Amino acid sequence: MRQIYLVARREYLAYVRTWGFWISLFTAPVLLAALLFGPVLLARAEPSRVIVVLADRPEDAALVTTAFETEARTTSRAEIKTYLEAAAPNVAPTALAAFDAAPTRQAAGAAARALVARQAPGALRAFPALAPRYAIAPAPAPTIEALKPYLTGARKLADGRMLYGAVDIRRLDGAPRVDYWSINLSQREPADIAQRAMRTVMQREAVVALGLAQTEADRLEGLWPDVTQFDPRPSVGGQVTLRQRAPFFAAILLTFILWSIVFSVANMLLSGVLEEKSNKILDSLLTSVSPLQLLVGKLIGVAFVSATLLGLWAALGGALLNMAASHGGQGLLGQIAASFLDTRLLVAFAIGFCAGYLLYGATFLAIGSLCESLQEAQSLMGPVALVLAVPMMLLAPALDNPNAPMITAASWFPLFTPFLILIRAPSNLSWTEIAGMGAVMSVSLILVLVLTARVFHAGVVNQLSITSLFRKKAR
Repeated sequence: MRQIYLVARREYLAYVRTWGFWISLFTAPVLLAALLFGPVLLARAEPSRVIVVLADRPEDAALVTTAFETEARTTSRAEIKTYLEAAAPNVAPTALAAFDAAPTRQAAGAAARALVARQAPGALRAFPALAPRYAIAPAPAPTIEALKPYLTGARKLADGRMLYGAVDIRRLDGAPRVDYWSINLSQREPADIAQRAMRTVMQREAVVALGLAQTEADRLEGLWPDVTQFDPRPSVGGQVTLRQRAPFFAAILLTFILWSIVFSVANMLLSGVLEEKSNKILDSLLTSVSPLQLLVGKLIGVAFVSATLLGLWAALGGALLNMAASHGGQGLLGQIAASFLDTRLLVAFAIGFCAGYLLYGATFLAIGSLCESLQEAQSLMGPVALVLAVPMMLLAPALDNPNAPMITAASWFPLFTPFLILIRAPSNLSWTEIAGMGAVMSVSLILVLVLTARVFHAGVVNQLSITSLFRKKAR
């Protein structure tokens, strides 16, 4: 055991004493936070996208303009509802009623905010800003041809804003046709809003053609049921809010963290053994320790490097989450913070980290022992990288239906278990299944460690390599 301890300590200190370790220690959380919150912050910081509407009939233009305003109001209401259900659930019904009673979107947002300020002032901290995604502006020109310089960015509107897109509504044989012009080819949401509005127009015209009054057509078009989602499980029960959905988002975040740690640490082991093999350091070490002791010591040493990173990140994240929970109480941040403390998530992460690290770490060490250069190792890394990519490709379908037969079967496959057990954990994964997956991983680890120990011995003691195998075969 002493030899293993010495090898592990040597590996640990070799990484911890480097500048790269400390740089990655502090930059990784910053980069992760930027990846997670950057798109949200950018979306909030982006000004409203300016749209102009052209139409043969003024009433068609008015209806499409109203559709954009209705879309903005609906989106604002949904943001307020989602926020208040988590931050101030007791105030949510009255705030939404005040929102619905206001005549315009701006007045509705102000009414809801004023009510929250009176009844739950602590929830104002992160109250949604309610900036509309699209803003309708007067058309600077009457035709699409004249609008093209504005659409391409060659010219700006009179107020200095850039024109994002133009909706052109024309009547062909009485039926409306919607043309959408924009240089943003990947985004057609404005066209969809206009299409839905004109579909409503066509339905109204068809109803009127059948002899019904316009008011009756409007009444029929306004019929819209309220939808509320509930969880039937006795342990949860009640209406589904952000608090019930938060563990799934926490599981995705933890899965990405686990995947990046396993992949980066396994690469550290691979590059380390390659460097020591090329510099003949392994030959010196093998005079004092056995190949098995060297393999186990390296795994333990780098495992403690990962544990140090995780421990410091967990301490930092835990402090921030506790701060959010203490200041937010049962608010939005407090409830999201609580989701990271879900017992199943923590147990699944512990199983995934230990099993994933040992499984892939031992495999990378075995690959490194059989290679004579980094280029040769990278060519062998292709199949392993593809295997590691599969769980990431299964994240979306797993989030959509964690108990689908394909996801359930894949989660029992040892190479995928460390990651998929995390995704399935918030879906009320039974402790029996978690224990079963842990047992399967334990048996698989024993087999992998025995096999990789033999490969590692052949690579570092017998100097066996992939190149030498092919040379012998050629002879």
